Amino acid sequence: MKNNLRSINFNTKYQAMLIMIVIIILAAVLRLIVLDKYPAGLNADEAAIGYNAYSLLQTGKDEYGTPFPLSFKSFGDYKPGLYFYLVMPFVAILGLNEWAVRIPSALFGIGTVILIYFLAKEIFKNRWVGIFSSLLLAISPWHIHFSRGGWETNAATFFMALGIFLFTKSLESFKLIWWSLLAFLMSMYIYQSPRLIIPVLLLALVFIYRERINSMIRIIETREAIASIIILIFLTIPLIMQFTSGGASERFQGLSFLADSGPSSRVNELRGEHTNPGSLAVLFLHNKLTSYVPEFLGNYLDHFKGNFLFINGDPLIRNKIPDVGQFYLIEALFLFAGLFILVKQKNPHTKLLASWIMIAPLASSMTYQTPHALRALNMVVPLSLVMGYGLWNIGNWLKRFVNITFIIIITTITVILSFEFIHYLESYYIHYPKRYPLAWEYGFSEMVTKLNKYESAYENVVITDRYDQPYILVLFYKKYDPEKYQPQAVLSPRDKFNFGTVRGFDKYKFHSINEEELKNAKDTLFIGAEQEIPETSKIIDKIFFPDGKIAFVFAET
Repeated sequence: MKNNLRSINFNTKYQAMLIMIVIIILAAVLRLIVLDKYPAGLNADEAAIGYNAYSLLQTGKDEYGTPFPLSFKSFGDYKPGLYFYLVMPFVAILGLNEWAVRIPSALFGIGTVILIYFLAKEIFKNRWVGIFSSLLLAISPWHIHFSRGGWETNAATFFMALGIFLFTKSLESFKLIWWSLLAFLMSMYIYQSPRLIIPVLLLALVFIYRERINSMIRIIETREAIASIIILIFLTIPLIMQFTSGGASERFQGLSFLADSGPSSRVNELRGEHTNPGSLAVLFLHNKLTSYVPEFLGNYLDHFKGNFLFINGDPLIRNKIPDVGQFYLIEALFLFAGLFILVKQKNPHTKLLASWIMIAPLASSMTYQTPHALRALNMVVPLSLVMGYGLWNIGNWLKRFVNITFIIIITTITVILSFEFIHYLESYYIHYPKRYPLAWEYGFSEMVTKLNKYESAYENVVITDRYDQPYILVLFYKKYDPEKYQPQAVLSPRDKFNFGTVRGFDKYKFHSINEEELKNAKDTLFIGAEQEIPETSKIIDKIFFPDGKIAFVFAET
């Protein structure tokens, strides 16, 4: 008897469109629902983006008084500026709040779910691979996590994927190459990692498609090409100036694993163990190259480990959900199936996918914290494409079996994936806020609300710096007048993590609180962590984390 499942025609545009609409709605719900409440809190980077966008709207200057900068000084990390400008209209419409900062990233996340469908169709010439890839990206823990926060990297990932899609389409209509390059430039103006990744990726694309590019260059109009090149050069110059500026280069040096003196010290130690440490042979065996290259390779390979991808995810609590990998464990099966089939293929699109996966973690591997889900987020798109391809091939392979076997295996895969998806949602909405409240600066909104209630009775306010960059969160939640703040903004020297901070403005001071200061200060409101303010102090209020522990203690003198 003919298999009814196999007799259904799934390949019509109408059916694909209906399924994609459902996937887009699912992606939107997962990225937009209670966006102001989850993640629980607002991290310092989000607050910096929001307040600087607010400052630009109010004064045309950033928090330090710089008119419409291309990169923002912020905490001394010189953030690329385009995402700040993308947030501005949302702050103008919605006001300075969590929604305004996070909605742009969520929208780019939804856009990437749509884009991956067309990218898969272009690479694999198959709608079902596009649908599976879109579905897997729509429910991806990695992609949902960074779509729900005000992360620049999520917008940068969208434009990088758009650049690659337009590049593949330009092989049919070469005029699209200029739009592809513009999309790549947008990505580089939004986040730091693409500034290293995209030039390498472009070299790979040119090499892979060199024959097609050569044939199309011959037919392009010279006048159009010259005009487009001039425009692109004009748009690239500010980017080069940013990259070579003192602040940006210092930031890179501080984040780079090359700033770690450990390997250099190890070189000296190994040389010292020789009787002739200055000999050519010893210098050849023990030097910075032989020391730092293995470290870079170790950092690079960290991003492909199963523990990172499928078990525990990023070790940094802001970048991870408890007990969940960057992908679901069942997706390892899809990935292996996709890779197994792709390695047998020799077409250029397969080489593109392989190159993208290999190049994606390069920038993250240059830093001292690896694996790093934030800096390597662009990995999620090519890996989802491979997984979508693997899932489609698994389905095709299973069609060879009788109905009951096909149904049992497909049902088992669906049940496992559904269970992991539900487990992720439970971890995200229930366990994450309770286990890692500090990851998102939980409590600052309530703290500022209470601060507004009490502060008029005191001449000075001291707020603990135990939590990350408290000054910017106070500015954000108070909607402090940027014109009044800018003359007071003074960034401190960088700490061991290469970040600066602002130690005070108006009557607010930000530093650690000690018992002696509590005893001697006059007419001062102290807002500190539980460990900083003894129970013997004159406590007037407290704020609690979701797990019931104390977040802030208010004490007066």
